Amino acid sequence: MLALEPFLNNQAATTQNNLSDGRLNVWRNSLPAQPGPLERVVDGVPLRSARLDGNGPDNVLCAGQRIEVPERRWDWLYLIGCGERRVRDVITWHFSNGSVDRDHLALSDLWEGRSDHGEELALRTDIIHYPYHVQERIGITLWCQRVPITSRQPLSALSLPKNPAVHLFAMTLVGQSASAGSEELRPTEGDQQ
Repeated sequence: MLALEPFLNNQAATTQNNLSDGRLNVWRNSLPAQPGPLERVVDGVPLRSARLDGNGPDNVLCAGQRIEVPERRWDWLYLIGCGERRVRDVITWHFSNGSVDRDHLALSDLWEGRSDHGEELALRTDIIHYPYHVQERIGITLWCQRVPITSRQPLSALSLPKNPAVHLFAMTLVGQSASAGSEELRPTEGDQQ
């Protein structure tokens, strides 16, 4: 799991006491605070967000941030995120040999609750927070998605899109061990950046 805490720059979860702090979209909507982080396992891959307790930044609003990663060959980036409307953009991969590649990131709308890009459900609420009130029977949806890393070169960093409609809550890289052939590498605590 990649540690996103240094990059958290946006608040998606709020409580009844700080509704106006939400910034999940241009209208400053937010999701109801959760008792802790959002934890999911997709395809055997663990994903864990920052605390969604409504007390400060809990997601990354994509602004082209460059994130250093443990240098090795990786095959997939799994993530929890959502888009303001349906979003298609690119993640840029930076490899240890100096080469750069890009792969598409697609996230469904936080409003509709319908997967348009093959994502799995991460969280669906039945309440949405507005800056000055709480609305029942309308919710927010967060999605689990994966992005392929098509180059076989060792990855050293990734750059997020410059797109304020993309919100990311958790990211985990998965790859193959070069020495073990087909042995899968799952990130450990030592791999956190």
